[in-house]
Amino acid sequence: MSAYPPNDGRFPNDTTVWTPYPLTEEENTLTACLDGSWPWLLGTVLGQCGPDEWHIVIDVPELIEHGDGYDWSPACFRNSCQLRRTGRSD
Repeated sequence: MSAYPPNDGRFPNDTTVWTPYPLTEEENTLTACLDGSWPWLLGTVLGQCGPDEWHIVIDVPELIEHGDGYDWSPACFRNSCQLRRTGRSD
């Protein structure tokens, strides 16, 4: 059972998306999202957290942290202006 509320379908769970990463709290604004100042990286939707917020795991092998027998990929929360479909069907 998912810990997330039902997804509205705009960015379904397990969808591959482009998202700007990293963003600091100050830069997590519509302006920073749209001005192209951050690189857009591949991510996967883990779930929808709110009316316009999704939990995204970043799918970039170079960013994976290794330790204590686990691999940790970075994750972030993004709104719809910070997500782009990739066109991939995986």
